[in-house]
This record gives sequence, C-alpha cells and structure tokens, in this order.
Amino acid sequence: MYAPLLALGLAAATPAPELPASPDALATEPEPTSPPAPAPPDVAPPPASPEAPSASNDVAPTPASPDPAPPPAASAPTPARPASTAPSPAPVRPRWWGPDPRPKVSGYGGPALRLSGLHGGFAAFVGLEGGINILQRLTVGASLQWLLNPVDAGPFARGGATRININYGGLVVDIAYVRGKRVAGTVGGLLGGGGGCVQDPENGRCADKTAFFVGEPRAGLRVVLAPIVRLHLAVGYRLVAARTWTGPQNLGGPMGMVMLEFGWF
Repeated sequence: MYAPLLALGLAAATPAPELPASPDALATEPEPTSPPAPAPPDVAPPPASPEAPSASNDVAPTPASPDPAPPPAASAPTPARPASTAPSPAPVRPRWWGPDPRPKVSGYGGPALRLSGLHGGFAAFVGLEGGINILQRLTVGASLQWLLNPVDAGPFARGGATRININYGGLVVDIAYVRGKRVAGTVGGLLGGGGGCVQDPENGRCADKTAFFVGEPRAGLRVVLAPIVRLHLAVGYRLVAARTWTGPQNLGGPMGMVMLEFGWF
C-alpha cells in the first residue's frame, strides 16, 4: 500500500527537464554580463632569448633597441696651425755668378775713365784697373792710364808748336770705411810713376822726355749693380814730381774717375 505513495513522492521531487529555448527567445534574451577581468600586474616581460624563436610565428623577433647614445660633447676649436718657420729656399743663381756666400778673397777688374786737368787744359785718361778684394773691405790692385787727348804745351824752344802726352800707373789701395749691402764709401789712392813727352804735333816725335813720381789720393763710392758688377765713383788730385826738362813742370791736377768693376762682390 505504501509503494504507490512512494513512487508518487519521488516523481514529485524530481525536477522536470528544461526544454530548449526557441530562437526568438534566444535573440531577445539578454546575455548575462560577466564581471570584468582584473588587469594584470605591471610586471616586465622576461627578456626574449636570442636563441629561442617565438612560438607564435616564424618571424625572427625584433632585437631590443639599444639605449640612445648620448649627444657628442662639443669639441674645442682646433687652433690654427702656425706658419712654417723654415727658411724659404734661396733662389737658384747662375753658376757664373760665383759662389754664395762670397769667399774672403775675390778678384775684380775693369775699365776706368779719368777726367782731369793738365797744364791748364782738359785731359781725359782711359785705363785698366784690377786686383783683389779682401773681406770686401780692402782692395789691393794695380792701374795703368793713358792720355786720350794730348794737351797743347805752347811753342817749343826751337819755335815750333808742341803738345804734352803723359802716361802713368802704379799700385792702388782702397779701404771701405763705411760698408752696406750694396753701397760702400772708400778712401785710398794710387802710388806709382809715369813718363811725359813733349811731342811735335806734325809727326808725333818726342822732342824731350821726362820721368816722374805720381801720387793720386782719392775718396770714392762703390755701388753694387749686380753680384758681378760694381760701379766705382771717385774724386781726387794727381800729384806729380818730375825731373827738370823743357816741358812744363806742373803735370798735376784735379781728377774724377768712373769705373766699372767686374768680379765677385
């Protein structure tokens, strides 16, 4: 009697199965809202191993960018390089200009022109002079002079017209008391002898001859025109002591000289 009542009780206690919802009910039924997932903590991802490639794809992982390099420090300005102090090479000189620097002893020589007075008239002498230069201060040489225009000497004792012709030469010494690079002042002179002749102007024969001693002090100026050419200007006086003869006794007079000297200066 109790079995049917127990079966009815079990059937009432068992819930009925849920039927599937219709599509319209599913469309209108709101989806249950789920609570938001909590944010992950700020944990730095572990550094990627260069040997293990990413499992998600076959592309090689991008290497981490290095720290940016610090800006370059401002460099100090480079000081200007000083100009070279090495001496500039000397200009090439022709070999015939001689050695440089000059030797202590060198030679010179050249033509000379003397304008002078003789027995109250004008006389022009041409000559040659040469010698050696010692330290470019002392000049020692020799000179020879010839009269270009014999001077009228008046009537001869026999009544005919005559003229005087003289030549002389000797030792020459000059000292440069003031010396610059191109200009030098000198004092010196000539010491020697010569001879004179009273000539017949028609045939040039000597009616009488004489020998004399001559001294010619002078002061001059030398100007270097080129390493091998020098101009010598000088003024002085010719002093003559002659033996007694029929010609004039005074054969001296003032003198001015112009000379070109060739050598190593």
